Amino acid sequence: MTLTFNGHDLTTDFVCGEPKRSIVKARPDLRERSAGNGSVFVGLGFDASTISFGITTTASTATLRREAFSKLGGWLNVDEPKQLVLPETPNWYWLAVPDGSFDIEKYMDGDGAELTFILVDPVAYGIEKTLTVPSGGSLTFTVDGTYPTKPAITASSAVRNSTALVWGLQLDSGDYVHVPTGSNSSRAVAIDCDKKTCTVASSVSMITLDSDWLELTPGSHTLVMDYGTGAATVKYRERWM
Repeated sequence: MTLTFNGHDLTTDFVCGEPKRSIVKARPDLRERSAGNGSVFVGLGFDASTISFGITTTASTATLRREAFSKLGGWLNVDEPKQLVLPETPNWYWLAVPDGSFDIEKYMDGDGAELTFILVDPVAYGIEKTLTVPSGGSLTFTVDGTYPTKPAITASSAVRNSTALVWGLQLDSGDYVHVPTGSNSSRAVAIDCDKKTCTVASSVSMITLDSDWLELTPGSHTLVMDYGTGAATVKYRERWM
């Protein structure tokens, strides 16, 4: 069994109990109706949840057991959320930070404690997928997971459409992301739909005002290079509730 936080395998120095995860807490966004009863549903989000499990060291001496917990304390001293990987889902990770007190219990032949993490994003990150949309063409693919994911799109030699003066992709004949490249020559374009950033020739740029930051829901999709040419690499990471 492997259980890691920030790349450190906790099972190297400790016996870890079965992880207990709190149920994902839904947070509906409701607005008061101007007339009539009830509320208007605007959207749905999820609050942070937790994962906790017991850890025990059976090192041969009290000094070695104390050193094991000291090492663990160093691993838990983070300045931003880090990846937490659980044994039953080795291809997933959560972004987590330690939470609460860390009280060591003394036993006859070992020392133990309860370790709790806050999942700052309660939706797990799965396998990263890489796709290629051919120059001026299209690609049909299937997104696994149970939650929408936002892709990163790059093209090393994007050439804009000579009439619309943009380069870009359209998703399922609906939402699209277009970028004005500023030149008829080929340009490197990078669009991160999660971070909402865009660069052209390594300089900060922006998608057109009528564009969307694309979101891929689980299921089948088709991406079309509706404007311009130059093969596009699309990367996304599966998301799991």
